[in-house]
Amino acid sequence: TQYLEEADALADRLGIIDQGQIIAEGTPTELKRAIGADIVAVRVDDPLRAAEVIQPLPGIDAVEVRGDEVLASSTDGPIRVSPIAVALAEQGVRVRSLTLREPTLDDVFLTLTGQHLAGEAA
Repeated sequence: TQYLEEADALADRLGIIDQGQIIAEGTPTELKRAIGADIVAVRVDDPLRAAEVIQPLPGIDAVEVRGDEVLASSTDGPIRVSPIAVALAEQGVRVRSLTLREPTLDDVFLTLTGQHLAGEAA
């Protein structure tokens, strides 16, 4: 299915297929744990500037801009929230919301394939 939220809720095991090849399989929890990252999601007025500020911070593994949201991946997300908020404030980047969350299956798919699932919102 291309409906990853539905698959997460209903499936006991999943396989992720990229270009006709199974590249990962396991339970939804195993797949999400395998990418090993928490996500700090920050909604801002200037996402490109925010990404520039967040990327060099210690403990940040990857940064992605999705619309007005910047997603920062870190293996220790809870201790990265405050430094991200402080760095953005010091650089004058207005933060509208900041949320810590666990990875979703969309995050897993994107990490493993480098692209969003067809039919999913980018």
